[in-house]
Parts: sequence; structure tokens; C-alpha cells
Amino acid sequence: MRTSPLRRIALLSTGILLAAFVGAYASPSLFQTGLTISKPGAQPGLIIFAAPDGFVYAVDAAGNVVQKWSSPEPGTTLGYTRPLPNGNLLGRLQPVKGAAAAAGEGYAEASKADSVIEFTQEGKVVWKYVERDRSLHHEQERLPNGDTLLVCAKEVNAPAISKKLLHDDCLIEVDKTGKVVWEWQTADHWTDLDLSASAKAKIMEGPQAQKTRLAVGAPPEVNGFDWGHMNAASVIPEIKGNTDPRFRAGNIIASYRNLNTLAVIDRDSKKIVWTGINMTIGQHNVHFIPDGLPGAGHILVFDNGNNSIDGNPRVTEGRPNSRAVEIDPHTNSEVWEYDAEKSHLPIWTFYSHYISSVQRQPNGNTLICEGSNGRFFEVTRAGEIVWEYVNPFVKGGKNPDSTVYRVAKVPENWLKRKN
Repeated sequence: MRTSPLRRIALLSTGILLAAFVGAYASPSLFQTGLTISKPGAQPGLIIFAAPDGFVYAVDAAGNVVQKWSSPEPGTTLGYTRPLPNGNLLGRLQPVKGAAAAAGEGYAEASKADSVIEFTQEGKVVWKYVERDRSLHHEQERLPNGDTLLVCAKEVNAPAISKKLLHDDCLIEVDKTGKVVWEWQTADHWTDLDLSASAKAKIMEGPQAQKTRLAVGAPPEVNGFDWGHMNAASVIPEIKGNTDPRFRAGNIIASYRNLNTLAVIDRDSKKIVWTGINMTIGQHNVHFIPDGLPGAGHILVFDNGNNSIDGNPRVTEGRPNSRAVEIDPHTNSEVWEYDAEKSHLPIWTFYSHYISSVQRQPNGNTLICEGSNGRFFEVTRAGEIVWEYVNPFVKGGKNPDSTVYRVAKVPENWLKRKN
């Protein structure tokens, strides 16, 4: 089994266990990479992920790379890229200079981009969207109607919200021709976020100290105050038996990392019709489990456990471990969670302070990306780890980077056979 230097840094928002974590993880060490666990019971399929070296990989259950993609456009590298049901890929293009800088900081998924492409497994670009007025970040999702949902941001002056210029998150839906057919701006709906008086006061004053820039994990600088930091948005699928209009197909669930808030947006009224507040801390990859999978109609989210780097007006303390959480939105209750103790391991051994993802599998397992450490693993409902892989495709340099924003498992037949 190959080994490679991987940088692991635990960023804690409080002093809890700080000395122990820094001593254990603050310098490069040797870790086993590639396939590390393979047991019966794992869901068959291929893992698709974008690595910090600028390539996208398809890895089989044995840990073998079966396909590798580079950016089909010169002068760019691939950021977050996700597989589509039609066998194509939907990826963000990062300018080489900007991508290199961002990847060196382990935060390429959030660095500013202006274009998203759909390309075939042979590397042919079949669709491209270029954004001139906003910065694209974190999320792109192909919708059932063929349109594409994108998370973006722009600078906004909103004196009712903050004395500071806001780096305000937005959503846009673009059709196949690149026309924006639906748009949503957070600042227009901030009163729907159920912010307390103290939280509003903190946002009104804006950041009180200069942002700390760390080698791995610090987001790129923006001009405005990144008060909400939307890092995920996903359309709610058709769920059999659902009669609650808040969760009807076509509405959108979004994650505000800096507010510890999950929010469902009604597509027609544009109102926030449901919130999950402080159920998670600094969370990522919130989405509804689709029909046909165990837990359909529930929300699945990666609960990082870390406060946002800019500070969080909702809470004053983080948690030095991560969880995967399944939530029933009708009751606002947790119906399943996974942390390291479920696998009879010390709770702190599963911790990603930022990025990361979760995906429910057809057999009931859950695929987890512990993004800051480039570790992907699949757990049963009871918490047994039946498959594990550690990203070996590291971005070199002063601060070696193995981080992976998200991963997705697809059926084995998703990858086209080569003649």
C-alpha cells in the first residue's frame, strides 16, 4: 500500500483540546492512502471526486482509478465536479492561477469562479454557463427540467442588516441557453431566518477582528462581510406520500454555515418556509434523501461541528468532532446520526472542520467524505465501517493538501465501456 504525506490540521473555535490536537495534527505525517478498509456489505459502485491536484477521478471498490479527467479548457483546472445521471459531468472551472492559490489553502470549492461546464466522459464540453455579475461558489446542481441551480454571491449594501458591505449569497437557476430564469437574494429575505435580537446585533456590527488566515481551511478573502456563507443548495425531489407544501418538489433547501441554519425556500413565493436552527454547527451538503432510498423524505447533512472562521452569531462554542445527521423535517428531530463512537473509535477521530459530504446508498449505508482529511468511508446503519479510502492525489508545496470537497457514488455501469 502506498503512503504519502498528508496534512491534517484540526481547527477548533474554542480552546477545547486545542493543545492535544495541534500536537497530533499540526505537521505533515505519513498516513496510509488509497483503499484502507474493504468488507462485505459495501454498496457496489464507483466513487467520483475532484482532487486538489486539479483532476477528477473515478475509483472502483478495489481502490483502482478507472478514469481520470482534466479540464477540457486551456488555462483552467477542474474544481468541484459532480456526475450526472446521463453519464456526463458538471464541473466548476477554476483559472489556473486562482485555483493553484486556492488549492494551496485547501479551499478551492469556495474560491471565485465565473463558469460551470457540462462535459462528456470523453472531455467534450456540451454546455457552459459564464457569470459576469456574481461570483459562483460551492454548488451546482442539474435540475429535473434540465436547468441548473447555482449558488453565487455579490456585494450588497443593506443598512437594515449590517453597517458593513455584505458579501451576500444568492441562488440562480439558468436554462440550457444560459438565461437566468429564477433568482433569489438572501438579503431580500433575511427576516425569514428567525435571527435573535443578539444575532441581529452582531451582524449589524459586522466582523470585530481581522480574519485569521491559516494555511489550510481559511476561505478566500472577499470584499464584503460574508455573513451567511451559503455552502449548499439542493432542489427537493418528488417524495411519495408527502402532503406538506413546505417540502413539495421544486422547493430548495439551503445551508448557511455561518448561521448554523438550514432553510427551505418556497420557489413560488420565495419565502423561507422552514428552518432548522442550531441543529448542526458549520454544516455542509444538506439535501433531501430522494425516493427509492432508505430515509426518503428526510434531510441528510454533514454536521462539521466547527464554528465559522468569521464567528457565528448563533452560538459561542463549537464541537471538536463531526457527525452525519438524518433529520425528519416534519418533527425537526434527529432520526439517525453517525459519529466515530458508533464505530467504537474515539469521538475526535472523525472530524472535518469544513467542506465534506454525505450520501445515502440504496442498501441503507451512508457514504461520508471527511473532507479536510481526504478520507471517504461507508458506514452501515449500526456504524460499522465497511469501506474506506484516503485520497492519495495530493497537492504538493509548502502545505501539502489532500482535501476533497465532496464525493459521490454512482452505479458501476455509469462509466461508459470503451471500445
